[in-house]
Amino acid sequence: RLPIYKEAPINIRSSSVNRFLVGLISEVAGEWVEQVVAGGESGKEARVCDYEWVLDIRQQCIDANVGFWFKQTGSYLLKEGYEYKIARQFQHSQARKAGLNYTPGLNDNS
Repeated sequence: RLPIYKEAPINIRSSSVNRFLVGLISEVAGEWVEQVVAGGESGKEARVCDYEWVLDIRQQCIDANVGFWFKQTGSYLLKEGYEYKIARQFQHSQARKAGLNYTPGLNDNS
């Protein structure tokens, strides 16, 4: 689907990243993706979101000079060896509190 997305006549180009697509960031970011969105899944059947995975994606975005948005923690977040269960109403606010969002030109001190 990436080639179809690439050809779409749209102005803002962001892409949600699945943990299985992490290696593609360096190939497509900067070329035509302006922002990458990452986050955990919600619900009872959600898979664990590994915070290290989120940090890795963020660093790849910084290296490629592409925006990064940590949208939500998901229902289960693994951080520093501990798995947190996070209620749905707090998943977005907890992601914001992590302070990981990156906008090229605004916070290049990362």
